Amino acid sequence: MAFAGKDTVCNSCGRGSIAPGVSPLDRFSFPSGHTLHAVAFTIIASIHYPQLPFLLVPFTLLTAASRIVMGLHYPSDVLAGACLGAIIASASFLVF
Repeated sequence: MAFAGKDTVCNSCGRGSIAPGVSPLDRFSFPSGHTLHAVAFTIIASIHYPQLPFLLVPFTLLTAASRIVMGLHYPSDVLAGACLGAIIASASFLVF
């Protein structure tokens, strides 16, 4: 089963049993916005509250992994989202 016409990691291995519950909003998925926001939030919150990384880092990793496992993004989409999130979070400290 191809998701929105693209052969995703989950579907291409032949073992994908996760089926999307709704149709995608569009066929473009680069970069992963969920991952971008999770990474940016984790970096910013962790700098302001040093006791939070042990909770936020697993949340961020699970968010990133879920985008791939659910067949919504390629690994490159998730990696690009993580990089952009880190860049945006770092830039926010230069501005503020």
